[in-house]
Amino acid sequence: MGRRLRADVDQRQLGLFGESLALGQKPKAVKALPVAAAHLSKSDDSSKHPPAPVKVEPPPRKSLGTLPPEVVRPVEAASLLSVSLSLLKKWRMRGDGPRFVRLGGRAIGYRRTDLSDWIAERIS
Repeated sequence: MGRRLRADVDQRQLGLFGESLALGQKPKAVKALPVAAAHLSKSDDSSKHPPAPVKVEPPPRKSLGTLPPEVVRPVEAASLLSVSLSLLKKWRMRGDGPRFVRLGGRAIGYRRTDLSDWIAERIS
């Protein structure tokens, strides 16, 4: 466990922000670096308009909305079984209900064949 900071202790004295400073003392201001003159001496239109920022897009994620037709979400599975969503959750936690598949993270799905097999077991 990390150590806890007291409210009356300045965090800068603990070395969390670079150099150690006395209580109440402010850190020195950092000076900006000069801009290279080569960038300012251009006489074309590109100096008037800064370059557009490059947009970096994250890699595409698999959408759970594009499930195969044989996999249904818990809401649809509950309606197919004519039970509430909370009862379906309880069955899942206890291991009683129909088989389910983890689609990633917290996402859960049910295969239609598993639902129909589970119903068939209950009829016999």
